Amino acid sequence: MLIQRPAERSSEDVDIIFTRLKEVKAFEKFHPNLLYQICLCGYYENLEKGVTLFRQGDIGTSWYAVLAGSLDVKVSETANQQDAVVLCTLGIGTAFGESILDNTPRHATIVTKEYSELLRIEQKDFKALWEVNLKTACTF
Repeated sequence: MLIQRPAERSSEDVDIIFTRLKEVKAFEKFHPNLLYQICLCGYYENLEKGVTLFRQGDIGTSWYAVLAGSLDVKVSETANQQDAVVLCTLGIGTAFGESILDNTPRHATIVTKEYSELLRIEQKDFKALWEVNLKTACTF
């Protein structure tokens, strides 16, 4: 289901993904229509322990939600990642990567602490979802 490319998903696949995402804390307050749109454009990623998802200073290309596993958030005061310290750990139901809205560099390095499953939304899709959601929220 989520492993398939979004364009290849059947309506049954989307329904199953929708049901699963409704159980994820990061999505619990999302309007059902927005959650459905996420099901249509999200990608599934499974990563082994120790994989660097992105580095501090990179320009972001995607937004993520943690479906399973955990990831360490590391920050360095220099360009040398050897002195990076773990600020926190992101667990199931957390989301990150909002810097893609304004193309600012990533504020931290993200590394999988264990095997992890993520939902990834590419920047163009995330921006479109964000704009639609803002317009809907501002309509009286």
